[in-house]
Amino acid sequence: MNGLFVIAVDIGGTSFRVALADREGRLLARSAEPTRPQEGPGSGIQRLKDAIRKIASSVSFKEIIGIAVGAAGPVNPQKGVILTPPSLPTWRDVPLKEQLEEEFQIPIWMENDADLAALGEHRFGAGRGCDRLIYITVSTGIGGGIIINGQLLRGSSVSVAEIGHMVVNPDGPVCNCGGRGHLEAVASGTAIARMAVERISQGQSSAISRLVRGDLSMVTAETVVEAAGQGDVTAQAVMQKAGTSLGIAVVSLIHIFDPEVVIIGGGVSNAGELILNPIREVITQRAMPDFK
Repeated sequence: MNGLFVIAVDIGGTSFRVALADREGRLLARSAEPTRPQEGPGSGIQRLKDAIRKIASSVSFKEIIGIAVGAAGPVNPQKGVILTPPSLPTWRDVPLKEQLEEEFQIPIWMENDADLAALGEHRFGAGRGCDRLIYITVSTGIGGGIIINGQLLRGSSVSVAEIGHMVVNPDGPVCNCGGRGHLEAVASGTAIARMAVERISQGQSSAISRLVRGDLSMVTAETVVEAAGQGDVTAQAVMQKAGTSLGIAVVSLIHIFDPEVVIIGGGVSNAGELILNPIREVITQRAMPDFK
């Protein structure tokens, strides 16, 4: 395959990122912009095209092998279509691969973003040397990718491992996708912020209010993590609940796939033990002995 460089694109519900890398995977340039899904796919895709051209301006397009796109799922990777991602509610059946091919006239590859993250961890990261792994990204939403016998697990036509839409509480809150009690509705960054605001609105005192100067609309998962790190009981309870829900999902995944490692990524993973310790506790309590 001719060419010296590749462009990588990551499209999420909060932001999209574009990077230029060489054939060895070294990042040469990168940028990020808010996705602004409320504006619809047309505006977002045009800004994405502009960002790709800008990031590639230091080289010739003749030197670029292609563009690899990771998008919030579910997606149809064979056709390169973004289907009905809950984190991008206005993006429906968007033929992104076709649009980028028409614009740039170079090969475009598209996968679910969490699937590509799983491949990255398998080849270069925490899953290197493992034949069986599960990757879970906890961010605006929750997604996943599964490697079995060294290969990415795929569906018949749609990206699989939509871990965020596993039911962990049948009577839980309604998810962005319309289902009830999904993991994403009780453990994502969005859910963590919502649960904290709910508790404060019900009268629980919390340093979170001080951190956002009383404007609860400004509460994010990062705010909750910061407060929890300061010893705030309300914030710690929210993180414990989110981590416990994640642990319940992980136990089911362990029983089904028997992975060598489970990797937690995404922005919420930066909370460290605040989110990881509850997951480990649930595994210890609920997993069958041979799977621990």
